[in-house]
Amino acid sequence: MTALGGDIARVLKAGDRIALVGDLGAGKTTLARAILRALAEDPAMEVPSPTFTIVQEYELRLAVRHVDLYRIDDDEAMLELGLGEGDAVELVEWPREAMPITIDIGFSSMDEARTVTIEAPEPFCDALERQRVLAAFLDTAGWGEAVRSVLKADASTRRYERLARDGDRAILMDAPSFVPGPNSYAVRARLADGNMGAFLAVGALLAERGLTVPKTFAVDIEAGCLLQEDLGDEKIAVDGVMVPERYRLSVDAIAAFHQAPAPEILTGPPSYAPPRFDSGLTDIEVALFPEWYMRTPIDPEFAGLWRETIDTMWRGDDHLALRDVHSPNLLWLPEREGIAKIGWIDYQDAMVAPSAYDVVSLTQDARVDVPDEMEAELLARYLAARPGLDVEAWMRTYHIVGAERATRVLGVFRRLNDRDGKPQYLAHLPRLRRQLAKNLRAEPALRPLKDWFARNTTILSEAM
Repeated sequence: MTALGGDIARVLKAGDRIALVGDLGAGKTTLARAILRALAEDPAMEVPSPTFTIVQEYELRLAVRHVDLYRIDDDEAMLELGLGEGDAVELVEWPREAMPITIDIGFSSMDEARTVTIEAPEPFCDALERQRVLAAFLDTAGWGEAVRSVLKADASTRRYERLARDGDRAILMDAPSFVPGPNSYAVRARLADGNMGAFLAVGALLAERGLTVPKTFAVDIEAGCLLQEDLGDEKIAVDGVMVPERYRLSVDAIAAFHQAPAPEILTGPPSYAPPRFDSGLTDIEVALFPEWYMRTPIDPEFAGLWRETIDTMWRGDDHLALRDVHSPNLLWLPEREGIAKIGWIDYQDAMVAPSAYDVVSLTQDARVDVPDEMEAELLARYLAARPGLDVEAWMRTYHIVGAERATRVLGVFRRLNDRDGKPQYLAHLPRLRRQLAKNLRAEPALRPLKDWFARNTTILSEAM
């Protein structure tokens, strides 16, 4: 029951309701206890039976109600319990109604053994089956007995777990291999969803160039399972505040990476051809702004202005842009030396783009305030490390990709709130509006777009 409880805990989502069915002594409370302990990541947590309390509530990784309806015999009492309300997971023993997920526990002919039958929607069953794939992978890698803890997800299609075994730690990436639909956003935005090979190939290039990336311990590309080094949780920003020393080393690392041009084909293994940043891509990205931030159809003038700006942008210093170079994805490793103190994660969506792309992602961090004087210092530091650059052309590109990025992320963060129920991203919108306005005002090539924003939004006036 412990292993099954752990698997169920890892696939539960807010609002799941589970009927635990079986005769007295079959193991309903035992399974509920295993699920709760797995959610709490505490195998010794006290989990009393709710026989007398009827409902026992827990605030764990998910809110959970453990319910025993054995003593409830009328509808009025049922109504008073308020079951099915809110987003709490419900584990209900002796249910009085059908529930979306039913787990039937029966006695087996073998002593102490049980038979378990699960009836649930296909996504839940698929997720449980996926747990069997992961368990087999971990067994083969020698980590089958590790304690597994689910890591908090952000805006990713991948799942991560932290593993602990005999004092050692590792990270399990759960990224099933799949081919996105031809008209999916992942394909149109040239993301690497479903392609673990992209992560491995980009990581190999970063390591070759002296940057710190997680080492690979075991991998099954076909199954979409990767066991890698755990670089910890310490970021370059602490409690939402940038740490100047860490940002300085981050920009040093970007400059070091840019000392050599990006190959057209990353040798990996496996080999991988990264996509290119161009107006075809930005058509898709900037369309998120009217669609989600403004909630209006896209203006053909808006799309045309962006296309012309990107098509005429200087491309004299293209490199491999890691695309998501910002505080959540840059780790601080104080025990290492120089640029190796910066650990890099979440780089599978890398593309060929102007070298300014990753620099502006860092210096105009979407989630953390970078003061103007610090931004200027970081830019000067990067440019000093790369003598011979056409600084005027590079700065023009910096403001263009900065404006494009802010436009895209304003749409993305509004979508995360409106579609995905993640309101925490709304707190970053004022910062992004300021960054967009700053770039629009700084670069004459963006004047037509600046005029469009002034006519159609309040962003420029809000950012005064």
